[in-house]
Amino acid sequence: MAHVRSSVKKLIMLMLGNVVALGFLVFLMNTMAIAGIKLYNWTKPLQYAESHLLPNYGGAEWARKHFTEYYQIGNADYMAYYGWRRNAYAGATINIDERGMRRTYRNDQVAPQRTIAFFGGSTTWGTGADDDRTIPSEFIKLNPEYVGYNFGETGYVAHQSLNVFLKQYFEGFRPDVVVFYDGVNDVWQKCRSELGPYSHSREVKIRTALRESGSGGGESFWLTVLPLRNFAEKVVRVIGNENRSEAEYYDCHKNPKKAEQIARVLLSDWLIVKNLVESYGGTFVPVLQPVIYFSDTRTEHLKLSESLKWQYEVLYPLILDVMDREFPELAANFMDLRDALDRDEYFYIDWCHLSPNGNQLVAERISQGVGVRTGKAMAAR
Repeated sequence: MAHVRSSVKKLIMLMLGNVVALGFLVFLMNTMAIAGIKLYNWTKPLQYAESHLLPNYGGAEWARKHFTEYYQIGNADYMAYYGWRRNAYAGATINIDERGMRRTYRNDQVAPQRTIAFFGGSTTWGTGADDDRTIPSEFIKLNPEYVGYNFGETGYVAHQSLNVFLKQYFEGFRPDVVVFYDGVNDVWQKCRSELGPYSHSREVKIRTALRESGSGGGESFWLTVLPLRNFAEKVVRVIGNENRSEAEYYDCHKNPKKAEQIARVLLSDWLIVKNLVESYGGTFVPVLQPVIYFSDTRTEHLKLSESLKWQYEVLYPLILDVMDREFPELAANFMDLRDALDRDEYFYIDWCHLSPNGNQLVAERISQGVGVRTGKAMAAR
């Protein structure tokens, strides 16, 4: 009997030793996986690390500061229904308030009587420009009788902007003019092969995080080795991306049904905002924003994606076609700015973001369009 107890005790001790050893091994591998992911992210080239050197900026020191601050802002917080919003930040070229809104120029010598709200993605937010030279700020310089609000946020598709507008609307905000500056992200994001007409850019990331936050049952083991699993998935993605042709990143050029639904969703979002804004007597201006693929301008300073170009060549004309067929009530509000930058100058810092000289031209066109749509005679000013 004593012999049996001794054998059982040895077996238990052996099992405990194996469990401890396995636990330590898992801990060590998880630690190495976390370190590997952080090292990869740290060494991955930053998109705008050298953008201040582009000929657009002519060596201006503020441009270097701007792109440095761009990466100092940090991560955005998750926000229900519209995805994310940047945290407050105070810098020399970028200032964001506690609501996640970037500062817009205001002429202190004028008492504005009207309000205008801009919605859109990072081109509205102003990547590539300081606070006083974003599109909303340039508009206010031309129209000091307005107070401007910049609700733009990086990566936003029109449906996210709709949800941000609804929140403001429910809280009683009734701007005289509402501008939706869209097109880039609805094509760039939704035409990705893994996304669809109702997606935003971080859909897969959020879905993965929700899956990984589960507990109990079969999920408990995966939670234990979560960092290792994330590392393995990242390795697979990186290797897969290297082996995948550029054309496989996007599929709107070979999926006409998906492309048409993307256009329809964008126009539906615009129509909802139009009806709400006009219900209280405001003016709604939906804008199809320029991209380098349709602009007759300087492009030799940039490396551009051919497969991304195919997506815009499919979607932009399709947006106009679907609007003519299914959304004729948007025609009087709509502005097509594909040709707004047809000049022999450096405007683009990538396929869609602009340096301040480009923002100025876009703001001039929007200013003219707002004037016409609000019944304001531009020549009278």
